[in-house]
Amino acid sequence: MKKYIVLISCAFLLAAYAAAEEQANPVLDWYKFEKEVRDNNIKRKAAVSKLGPLISQLSSFITSSHKMEQGKWEFPMKGYDISAMKKKDYRPGAKYGPYNVKGYNFFDGNRHGGHPAYDIMILDKDQDCLDDTTGKPVEVVAMTDAVVISFEDGWLAGSKLRGGNYIWLCNPSENKFFYYAHLKDISVKLGEFVYKGQTIGTVGRTGYTASNIKSPTHLHLMVLEYKTKKLKSFDYYNMLK
Repeated sequence: MKKYIVLISCAFLLAAYAAAEEQANPVLDWYKFEKEVRDNNIKRKAAVSKLGPLISQLSSFITSSHKMEQGKWEFPMKGYDISAMKKKDYRPGAKYGPYNVKGYNFFDGNRHGGHPAYDIMILDKDQDCLDDTTGKPVEVVAMTDAVVISFEDGWLAGSKLRGGNYIWLCNPSENKFFYYAHLKDISVKLGEFVYKGQTIGTVGRTGYTASNIKSPTHLHLMVLEYKTKKLKSFDYYNMLK
């Protein structure tokens, strides 16, 4: 009888431990938080108060499992280089976007202003998401070692989601968050560790304005860093030069 009681107790403890492990997953917490902020489903005050503790938990969780190399960043698209970027693209304080909002703020979600990123163009005159020279999709790669902390792969034409299909990566060693948007395909999953130079998707035309015929096919790539309780835009041009 005692043997059965011990076995049952162990089973309950294992189940409780598994449930606790599932609940204590900062990557999943960030995924949910990012969607709440993106869709404006959380009040700003609540989002601001959650940001710091969540980033702290996320950083500890990632660094306890992965050792990330630091150094020169990889260019984010195979077959291309910095000549595909325009320095004037980076305008975090500009009035920009369909909502006519001035300046970028992470907490504005999908209704944000500014352009705290670079649009990296590919050769695609017929807008079929294939490189005009090779006839193949253009692979998007991780610029640094990182962990996939959020993504969207279900964008449909007509949606007002500006990023379309996108990926968020986090590298706590660099204190950086990487946002790759307008992707066609995504080849990584939530919580996956990716190495610098690893393919994570392909360039596409997904997103509210990126799908418009007037928009050239490009990768929208933003980098944020956590400073003074805020996620601030980071100009990474010189990291790739």
